[in-house]
Amino acid sequence: MKNKLHTIIRNLIFPFILLLLSIFTYYIVNNKTIFIEDNTDLNMLMTQTKSEKTTGKKIQLEVLNGCGTKGVAILFTNFLRSNGYDVINFKNAENFNFNKTKIIIHKHDAKNFVNEIIDILALDSKQIEYNFDKNIFYEMTLIIGSDYKKLNSFSEVAMHYNPF
Repeated sequence: MKNKLHTIIRNLIFPFILLLLSIFTYYIVNNKTIFIEDNTDLNMLMTQTKSEKTTGKKIQLEVLNGCGTKGVAILFTNFLRSNGYDVINFKNAENFNFNKTKIIIHKHDAKNFVNEIIDILALDSKQIEYNFDKNIFYEMTLIIGSDYKKLNSFSEVAMHYNPF
């Protein structure tokens, strides 16, 4: 009985292994991939802004804490990143005397994105400054002023608080 079982297993496993080796050899000889190709566009997995969807360009900006409230720059950074913006830097401003939240535009082509950022942050368009500088590689700087809690967007921004 034991000998008969060995014979059956040998007669089943040997052809199966031979079949697998044949398939593997075929793919190697014909330069075909054995692995499943995933052609997923990873950019589609990331949130895109309206302007990025139309232009293909991701807006890069810096966020500065201009009011001195601890954690406000990271709070707005988290909000902007979750909405598809590329915040490349966040830190304290040179001083904490900014009463109003404002945006400084550094690149001429960023003028196309101004209305979008004004809308998402619910800022007054009077709080936009233009300081074109070819030595700065990001399009704009957002300076968070002491009025940040009064912004219409703050209730949504506040949901991006990271407790850790």
